[in-house]
Amino acid sequence: MRALVDTGALLALSRRKDQHHARAIAIAERHLGAGGQFVGTTLILAEFHSHLLYLRGPTEARVAIAALLEDPVHEWLPVSRDLEREAVDRWLARFSDQEFSLIDAVSFEVMRRNKLTHAFAFDRHFEIAGFELLG
Repeated sequence: MRALVDTGALLALSRRKDQHHARAIAIAERHLGAGGQFVGTTLILAEFHSHLLYLRGPTEARVAIAALLEDPVHEWLPVSRDLEREAVDRWLARFSDQEFSLIDAVSFEVMRRNKLTHAFAFDRHFEIAGFELLG
């Protein structure tokens, strides 16, 4: 099964002090052990890189991103203008009462387009949008 990977999950995997670290390791091991793969967008990758720059500095941030780009269990999809527009129209407009970020909305649209039902995430936005969290 392919599941979308969110920035929060990437951060939880990479930081021992993260409140979700142990759970993230268990979820990732279970998912990958069952032959699963992760799908993300270049927006998620950029957001993760930005967090790592702040937390660990440029060298560790670069190394982590390079490793994710080379890892065959991760597929990183580019974000087009069409995808962004559809995300705004379909998700941000529809859920105007929610505090979804553009990255969230693009993730939801990627999930819809690719028929992904599950996300590796630790926030409820995915469930609000109608998707399931890996657990």
